[in-house]
Amino acid sequence: MADIVLEALDIEKSFTQPDKKKLVILQNLNLRVEQGSVVAITGASGSGKSTLLHLLGSLDSPDRGQVRFAGQDIGAFNRKRLAVYRNRDIGFVFQFHYLMPELTVSENVASPALIQQFNREPAFAAAQRLLGEVGLHDKLEAMPYQLSGGEKQRAAIARSLVNSPRLLLADEPTGSLDWKTGESVFAVFKRMIRERGLSSVIATHNPQLAALTDRRYLLHGGQLEEI
Repeated sequence: MADIVLEALDIEKSFTQPDKKKLVILQNLNLRVEQGSVVAITGASGSGKSTLLHLLGSLDSPDRGQVRFAGQDIGAFNRKRLAVYRNRDIGFVFQFHYLMPELTVSENVASPALIQQFNREPAFAAAQRLLGEVGLHDKLEAMPYQLSGGEKQRAAIARSLVNSPRLLLADEPTGSLDWKTGESVFAVFKRMIRERGLSSVIATHNPQLAALTDRRYLLHGGQLEEI
């Protein structure tokens, strides 16, 4: 049996609405992600897909339950260990690329490594190598506004990998792209994951993309159902 990289155990999450009523988003939710597995989370808009990814990535905390990374409860991490988890253990890819407009493409991709206080030379060497792998070797010194939508998202994929994470979390990574471009970007995303033996959890409303993953879940009623 493959090692379990990430687990969500009996997760509950709710929000208080303006009228003070409690809105339950996730309840008694469980998920296991094995090493090297690509998992898709599908569901209607508002079903809680993004909320779940935020909990897995420690961008928010569950009301109850645990998220465990490599067997460790991330809720018990101190501030320093949590920063390492967010910036090195996992990588994020969002629907919007979030490239910093004032930085070149290579500077954007290198930025997570520089935040971790890596030396500038190896950080940029890693950024350039990754940009080559995603087909942007000729865009190293370009500014984000000079890239197409698909190129921006490929740069975001490269950035998510610069610190060599074990896990990638992707929230609608092709949601802002047309179908043809999205399919191309997802092919790059999946290839990069496979080549590195990484695990990934992808939230998507696109059934065609979900069908390309190893395991698929439908999120409804606050719980996951394998499909």
